Amino acid sequence: MDIFLDILKYTLPAVLVVFATYVVLKQLHNENEKRRRYEFLRTSAELITPARLQAYERLTLFIERMIPDNLAMRQPCASMTAAALQSQLLEIIRNEYEHNVSQQLYVGNDVWIMVRNAKESMLQLVNSCATRLPTGSSGIALAQLIIETYNAASGTTLDIALDMLKKEMNERLG
Repeated sequence: MDIFLDILKYTLPAVLVVFATYVVLKQLHNENEKRRRYEFLRTSAELITPARLQAYERLTLFIERMIPDNLAMRQPCASMTAAALQSQLLEIIRNEYEHNVSQQLYVGNDVWIMVRNAKESMLQLVNSCATRLPTGSSGIALAQLIIETYNAASGTTLDIALDMLKKEMNERLG
């Protein structure tokens, strides 16, 4: 029995020291892990926030450029036929979209879907207005018809996309 007590006298404190050391080291490890995670999130936020802000800016510019008034002002409508202007406008919208397609990485899925829908609705508007005009019409006639049709509609997909973009930006970036 004395041997058992002697062994217990030496092993019990050693076990307690090992256990206490384990608890302290585990706590330190958890604190270091929290600190590393915080630093990672802070660093990634510093890197991603400017890119996200730029994405919101670029998509806002894309939507603003698709508004028919702005779209028509960028083209020499007077010297073009309606068919030539239609082709030019479709190409401009598609090129702008392709130029900004990578911005979907930085915006929410709903916003990106709405931006894509806005692009599609503008392509449809240009095509439908072009088919309503007689063959050989001037580019000015097409531009006027597009602007009038767009202005007659309320709550266009461009307006909705722009509102969603602004709302999401304010929520994410405060």
